[in-house]
Amino acid sequence: MLAGAEWMKNALDALSSVEADMNEPMQLAIVGRISSSKSTLVNAILGQPDVVRTDHEVETFNVSWLKYGDNDAPVTVHFKDGSKKQVPKSDWHEWASHGGHETMKSEVGYIEVYFDYEILKRVNIIDTPGLDSSFGTDSENTVTFLRKVHPDAVILMFTRSLTADSLSLIGEFQRYEQSMSFSLNPMNALGVLSKIDLNWKVMNVRDEVQTQKSVIARTLAGHPDVSRSLFRIMPLSAMMGLASCCVTDEDFSDFVSLASMPETDLKRLFFSADSFKALRDDVPVSPEERKRLLQKYGLYGAYVSITSVRSGEAADKTGVASVLGEKSGFREFFSLLVSHFGDRATLIKAQKGMMSLLSACRKDRIQADTAERQELADRLCARVLSIEDELHELKEWSLLMRIYEGKSKVDSEFLEEFLRLCGECGYAAVDRLDMDSSADVSEMIEVARGREAYWRAKSNVIRRISMKKAEPFSVLSRSYEILAERLAEQQAEYEKTRRIMAIYEHFVYGK
Repeated sequence: MLAGAEWMKNALDALSSVEADMNEPMQLAIVGRISSSKSTLVNAILGQPDVVRTDHEVETFNVSWLKYGDNDAPVTVHFKDGSKKQVPKSDWHEWASHGGHETMKSEVGYIEVYFDYEILKRVNIIDTPGLDSSFGTDSENTVTFLRKVHPDAVILMFTRSLTADSLSLIGEFQRYEQSMSFSLNPMNALGVLSKIDLNWKVMNVRDEVQTQKSVIARTLAGHPDVSRSLFRIMPLSAMMGLASCCVTDEDFSDFVSLASMPETDLKRLFFSADSFKALRDDVPVSPEERKRLLQKYGLYGAYVSITSVRSGEAADKTGVASVLGEKSGFREFFSLLVSHFGDRATLIKAQKGMMSLLSACRKDRIQADTAERQELADRLCARVLSIEDELHELKEWSLLMRIYEGKSKVDSEFLEEFLRLCGECGYAAVDRLDMDSSADVSEMIEVARGREAYWRAKSNVIRRISMKKAEPFSVLSRSYEILAERLAEQQAEYEKTRRIMAIYEHFVYGK
C-alpha cells in the first residue's frame, strides 16, 4: 500500500523500524535509583557472578546494553554524536563506571557488550545508571537512552521498603518517558522490591519473601495507581538470587561445619555482620572464610543456607542453591520474567509496532495535501487496526491491557481464568487449563471445549444487553476454542509420528 507513496515518510520510517524490531530479541531495561541492586540482578539473571561490577560504591555511570554474541568480541562504545568506537572488553567496566575520563561521562550514549549466555538470545538486558544519581549525568544518560531505544519492557527497582518516596519513582519515570511513545503498564512493567535480606533479624526469624509480600499488599491497597503501571511488585534479594546460581563445594563444606554448632551459639553468630565475622574459638570456620560467605550470601542468605543443611533440607550444594532460590524470591521472579515477558516478546513488539505505525500514519494524514492522499492514510490506519482482529493473541493482549487500565470491568472469576489461559501460570496446555500433568490430551480437549461453551453462553446472554460488555466473554470463549483446536492438531501429529516410528521399527528391526 505504501509503494510509490514517498510522501508518507513517517509511515515508511515506522514500518522499517518495526520490521527490524520484530527480528530482534526483547529489550528489557532494568531501572531504579542508585544502589538498588540493579547490576546484581543483571548478574543473577545471567547466572554469573562477575558480569557487571557490583561494588558498594556507585559504579554504573553509562548504559550497558548486553546482547548475545561472542564472549571475546570487543566492546562497542556508542557516542551521543552518532560515532562509535571499539575497545577491548577488559576496558568495559572503566567506560561504564565513574573511574573513567570526563569524556566517558558526558559524551557516551551507551555501551554495547556481547556474551554467549543463552537467555540473551531471547532477551537483551539493558543495565542503567541510577535515576536519582547525584552526579546528574547518570540520570540524563538513562533517560536519553530510553527515549531513543523505547525498551519493550522495564523492571523498576525499589529498595528495602515501599514508601511514598520510593513509589514516586513510578511518577518520575512516567514523566521522563512522556515523549518516548512508551508508558509503564502491567503488560510491560514489573516492580521489584530489592534487598529484602537487609530487613531480616535473627531474633525475629521469618520468611522474608512471604513477610514482604504481605507488606507490599497492604501498601499497594492505598495506591491503586501503582496497579495501573506495574504488573506486580515482587520481593527479592538479588544477592541471594545470584548466590543461588554459584554455590561451590567450598561454600557447602563451610555450611556443614557451621551447621554442627549448637543452636544457641549459631544464633549468637548471626546477631550482626560484625558478630558473624568476629574472631571466636568456638566457631569451626575461620573469620576470613566467614567474611567471604557474608560478602557472597549476606547474613540472611548464610543463615538460610546453614539452617537448610542443619535440618536436612539441603543435602548438597544443589539443595542449598534450591533453597536460596526460593527464600530469595529469585526463582519466582525468574519464572515470571520468562512467562510474562520472555514468552510474550513477539506480542509486546507487535503491540508496540501497531501503536507506532498508527501514530506515524496519523501524522502523515495531517500533512496530506490532497483527498487522495488522505484516503490512502485512512486506509493504512484501518489496515493496521485490522491486524488485531486477525490475530487472536493480539485481541487477548488488548483485552488484558484494557482490564489493567480499568477500561474493561470483569469479575475475579473471569480475570483469574483469563490470566491463566493467557499463560501467566505457564504456557503448557496443562498450566493454561489448570490440570494435572498426568492428564490425557483427550481430557484436555474436553475441558477446553467445555469452558468454551460455558463462556460462549455467557457472551450470548450479555450480548442482548450490551455488545461491549459481552466482548471479554467472547474473547475468552474463542481462546478456549483455539486451544482445543491446537490440542487436537498436536494429538493428530503425535499419532501420525507414532505410526511412522512403528513402521521404522518393523522395517529396520522386524519389531
